[in-house]
Amino acid sequence: MSPYRAAVFGATSAIAQDLLRTLVADHKQADLLLIARDAVKLEAVAADLRTRGATCHIIATDLTDPATEWKKLLESSSPWNLFLLAHGSLPEQDETLADGSAVAREIAVNFTSHAVIAAACSEILTRQAKGTLAVIGSVAGDRGRQSNFLYGSAKAGIDTFMAGLRHRHAATKDIHIVLLKPGMTDTPMTAGIKKGPLFTSSAKVGALGWQAIRKGKPVAYLPGWWRWVMCIICSVPTPVFHRTRL
Repeated sequence: MSPYRAAVFGATSAIAQDLLRTLVADHKQADLLLIARDAVKLEAVAADLRTRGATCHIIATDLTDPATEWKKLLESSSPWNLFLLAHGSLPEQDETLADGSAVAREIAVNFTSHAVIAAACSEILTRQAKGTLAVIGSVAGDRGRQSNFLYGSAKAGIDTFMAGLRHRHAATKDIHIVLLKPGMTDTPMTAGIKKGPLFTSSAKVGALGWQAIRKGKPVAYLPGWWRWVMCIICSVPTPVFHRTRL
């Protein structure tokens, strides 16, 4: 049996790590290409997955730079079962908005790099005529809110980009375009945020994310009840919504 082959961008993210642990538990023969900025953290992630039976290769690179070695490697070593985009950052919004270059950097990390990578992966899927592209978005993209609209606007852009790719590949039944939309998740990225009852562990979100990928769900809220939370938030009339502190 051929190994399950996945290329993961932002493999050091907590959700990606937990998702990969679940993937490897399902596929004892897993061949993983792990891509992120920090080589030391990448090697630690790879070591953990190797103890679970996976074969791992790493590339340490800045994912906002499109002229990197990952593209040639992906094109030369297909077919792939899965491309997963999991990188991102959660800025301190007020400080970031005061610096135009910082705003541009956050959009580059949270949207532009995703679009560049997803477009390249889409081309490979077209040539393969099968496989899955999954991107970790966020419920923050469903409605602009004063507390996190910089991050949320990038995630909204990903939502639209993935919808377009899904339409592009709609005629090929073996290609799946999956958008994962976690709600508030307890990860190092949210370490500075006070935790409340709506927070979910990264282990649970990762396991649910893998289930959605395995089933080829077009859009998956993680956990699923976030769909109804965001439905309520999106249905609040604007004059009323503007009186909230969300």
